Amino acid sequence: MNDRVIRISALLLSAFLIIYVGVQIAGRREQQYTVQTVYDQTVTQSISVEGVFVRDETVIPIEAGGVVTPLYSVGTKVAINTHLGDVYSDQSAVRAQYQAQNLEASISALQKAQSTTSSTDVVKPDTLNGQAADYVSQLLAARDKQDLSGLASIKSGLMETLAKRAIVVDGVENYDGRIAQLQSDLQNVQGLVSTQIHSFTSTASGYFVDHVDGLEGTMTKEYLDSMSASDLQNWLAGYTGYQADQSAVKIVGTHRWTFATVVTEEQMQALSNQSRVTLRFPGAGDVTCSIADSVRQEETGLYKLYLEGDSVNEYLLGSRVQTAEIVIDEYRGIKIPKEAIRFVDDQMGVYIQAGNKLYFRYIDQIYETTDYILSYPYYQGGADGKEYVKMYDTIVVKGKDLYDGKLIE
Repeated sequence: MNDRVIRISALLLSAFLIIYVGVQIAGRREQQYTVQTVYDQTVTQSISVEGVFVRDETVIPIEAGGVVTPLYSVGTKVAINTHLGDVYSDQSAVRAQYQAQNLEASISALQKAQSTTSSTDVVKPDTLNGQAADYVSQLLAARDKQDLSGLASIKSGLMETLAKRAIVVDGVENYDGRIAQLQSDLQNVQGLVSTQIHSFTSTASGYFVDHVDGLEGTMTKEYLDSMSASDLQNWLAGYTGYQADQSAVKIVGTHRWTFATVVTEEQMQALSNQSRVTLRFPGAGDVTCSIADSVRQEETGLYKLYLEGDSVNEYLLGSRVQTAEIVIDEYRGIKIPKEAIRFVDDQMGVYIQAGNKLYFRYIDQIYETTDYILSYPYYQGGADGKEYVKMYDTIVVKGKDLYDGKLIE
């Protein structure tokens, strides 16, 4: 009898231990959490479009054949009757012209350096060193920006500064011999430059462009106004590509331009409360524009949209038809998946893990999708004294029985 009781007791104890261990294991599984680190994200609301640039353009034909050498870079503002460039018979004449220009710049730099250092003014070596360093910085900046329009001026200034330094620091007496040699070289080169056969000047004032694309006389504001939204859409679809033609140059008369495109009824509604938008061109940055006009076509419901800008650069002046994004709005915040969101006293937030404890952090919502919310990216506590979720916090995405200050294993 006693043996039977002992066996039954042992069996019951074993069953109890199994159940206890199972409950503990299940409890531990239930206490496991899914966490993730949160980062900031930028969300852009935009409309993808294709449009055409319309400008005030004056074409200047180059009447002679040969090698065309413009004197100005694209985007340089010039006055009427400005000497814009020359046409040479061949490349050797062009090289001779460049060589003559370099010789003239060298002679001028040496003469100025010699004149300045022979005056009663004291030129300090530290000043010259600083000027030379500044010119080198300008050269590097021009290289990085790929803008060589001011290269000749920078080069001339650096040569003059180094020539002054050679007199003040290195003890060079004068440059008379060097100047005489350069002047002799210049006379020899100028004989080759005489093969220049034509020059061309501006017939209007404005911004210089070293080529045309053939649409200057046809894609005008008047022609654009005569088109319906469907007409413009078909014209853009049939555009065959930019054809740069250097048999003529042009002057863009004003910094203002129109970018015309076609949008749907829904897209126009998204723009209805906007007076200014950002045009984002591929590889060319952002340009701020105003919504100048929109014309609805009754038959199709499409809108012909006019955007006006006043920025001038080589990209904008050298483009005709381009794809772009019309940026309506941008939001930057901390991305919170919706499954991580909890409510405490009707306040939205998340639980974060810090060490071995959980803490509740508020969400300051600035944008929402079906999958996530963007919270304003606080770097410290909010002005209201609340603690908000911050970038790089480890938030709890899944978990049960969450509360502020909870100890976790």
